[in-house]
Amino acid sequence: MDSYRGGAAGRLADDLFLIAHDDYSGKAVVAPALLDATLAGAVLGELALENRISIMRSQVYVDDHRAWHEPVSDRALGEIVHRGDGHPVRSWLEFLGPQARYQVGDRLVSAGAVRRETSRGLNLRRAVRWPGTDPNRVAVPRVKLSAILEKSDRPLDPRTALLAALVHAGRMVRVLNLPNRSQAVDRINAARRLLPPALRELLDGVDATIAAAALTVRR
Repeated sequence: MDSYRGGAAGRLADDLFLIAHDDYSGKAVVAPALLDATLAGAVLGELALENRISIMRSQVYVDDHRAWHEPVSDRALGEIVHRGDGHPVRSWLEFLGPQARYQVGDRLVSAGAVRRETSRGLNLRRAVRWPGTDPNRVAVPRVKLSAILEKSDRPLDPRTALLAALVHAGRMVRVLNLPNRSQAVDRINAARRLLPPALRELLDGVDATIAAAALTVRR
């Protein structure tokens, strides 16, 4: 079984997943719609950072259809290949979102980072939690991102900037250990503006998906 190292060595969606869940209880710290949209965005982000897909005019195109023998990103890429180029980012986020947390969570189970615990409440609905096997280890992505955002003179690399922007989009900045949250948000927004166009379009799609989900809930 592989050991999970987190931080720069971890995959983008894994780090986001761990930030989005309590280290001890394994319960999500944000609403399902936020978690689904941002995790799906992180899965597409992995593909984009690895030059397996490109995003132009808010539409997704395959650049490298080969499997990398990594189940989560390979499964997402396989769907994109199967359904064809040119579908909107938001459509892919909505399509991938409902299963993203389970697929990424199971990837972290396989890596030995979390356990999957399933229970049913009085309403008989299934509830899944993902407590860390070692809470100190699964806290690493949150601790590292917090430390990086505190250093205002240090530029963010594209992967870190994308992770930070997804954390902000998913209303998770509050779980970071930041002495000056508003300053960190300003830094995240500045780093987002400097991202490559494809990653900015991906984040725009995440924002639109979250906004549409919020509108549906209010109705």
